[in-house]
Formats: sequence, C-alpha cells, structure tokens
Amino acid sequence: MAISHEKKTELLEQYKDILTTHEGYFLVNAGSIDTTTVTALKKELKEQGANFTVIKNTIFKIALQDTKQPVEIQDFDGNTAVIYFGEDPTAPAKLVRDIQEETELLNTRGGVYEGEFLSEEKVMQLAQIPSKDELLGMLVGTMNAPLSGFMNAVTGNVKSLTVALTGITKKDS
Repeated sequence: MAISHEKKTELLEQYKDILTTHEGYFLVNAGSIDTTTVTALKKELKEQGANFTVIKNTIFKIALQDTKQPVEIQDFDGNTAVIYFGEDPTAPAKLVRDIQEETELLNTRGGVYEGEFLSEEKVMQLAQIPSKDELLGMLVGTMNAPLSGFMNAVTGNVKSLTVALTGITKKDS
C-alpha cells in the first residue's frame, strides 16, 4: 500500500527530529524480531530514556542526508529499526546485546553517537562499558576508600585500647 505524500513528509520531519535532537542512535535489523520481543524491548528502552521505531528506509536515508549524518551509516537495506537515546549509549547497547544473545533476532547494523559513526563491533563494545551510574558509583567508592581506611585504622586503635583497658580492669578485680 502506497504512502501519501503528506505522510512521507511527516515521516521525514519525524526522522529529522530524531536525528537532530538526540545524542545518538543505533540501526538494527528488525525483519525477524517478533512482537513480544519488540514490546518488551520498547518498555525497557523507555525506562533507560531511549526509544525504538521501525523506519521506512528510503525516507530515513533522505533524513540522514539532509541532517548530514556520517556516510557510513547510510548504507543499509531490509527491515530496519532505529533505537535513539539521549545521554547514555551503554544502556541501549546492553539491551540490544542481551536480545542478540538470547534470541539472535536483533542484529545491529551500526550507529552514530555524538556525530561519530559506530560500527556493529563498536556498538557491542559500548555494551561492555559500565553505565554512567555504575561509573559514578565506582568513582565515589574509590574516593571514599582512603577515608574508610583511615577511619578503620583510628577505630582499630581505639578498640585495641578499649580491649586492653577492659582486660586490665578484669585482672585487677
């Protein structure tokens, strides 16, 4: 069924909006993914601040050219979906990797983050990086370690003194 010119123009503007207002996106093969998996993926992506949309290739390629996206990303065909996100690319990449490992239905075709092309391998490498929240937790733990060590040393000496004094008082009585 043919799409009207108005609908095509609307889709083009929607795709341009996706490409210009988000930090990055991944293109994935959506041909063999089932509805249940897509629904679960959309729900999890929403929780991570990302979205999943099946696209019309020809219109999306025009949007890529109009927004001057990297040339490498513009070579794809078949059923395609775009996963677009705001700040943290690791969470969507992890979800894509998990679905690939579980069902082998969702294959990454590449992506763009902060204007740089990401090959399929780079997207999978992003999935191995801890998320922003995990990295912040590690940083706080690292910064807290010297203070914790100092407090343990100080309280350890106080505890030793207390045990020694308790032993002396029991011995005298």
